[in-house]
Amino acid sequence: MRFLFPFILLIFVNGVDSQESELALVMKEMAFSYKQARKAQNTEDLLIHLQEIENALIKSKEIGFKRKQAESTKGIDKVLTLVKEIQKNANDLSLAQEELVKIDQLRKQYHEIHEPSFWQLLFGN
Repeated sequence: MRFLFPFILLIFVNGVDSQESELALVMKEMAFSYKQARKAQNTEDLLIHLQEIENALIKSKEIGFKRKQAESTKGIDKVLTLVKEIQKNANDLSLAQEELVKIDQLRKQYHEIHEPSFWQLLFGN
């Protein structure tokens, strides 16, 4: 019985963190696709990476966010709108890649709401 409790606790903790880890994985995939889009040499490659970004955004909305759900979803929607605009203008590769910078600006803006402050780290939510 003494050995069973830590095992059960480990399963519970992993279950609670699965949403966060799945979201983190999707965000890493999105970051990679973003970098690939910035390096795209032609419109076809750019569109493939933009579609990957769009898919990751949709998946992140499905997973959801633990903190500030409405504000996070609003940020995802803004990036989705921007991705769709870039897809429409993808024929001008250099312009489309310049527009990708706006995605990174939104990422920085909305990631701030999920980064805990010193006090949150010290005392919790």
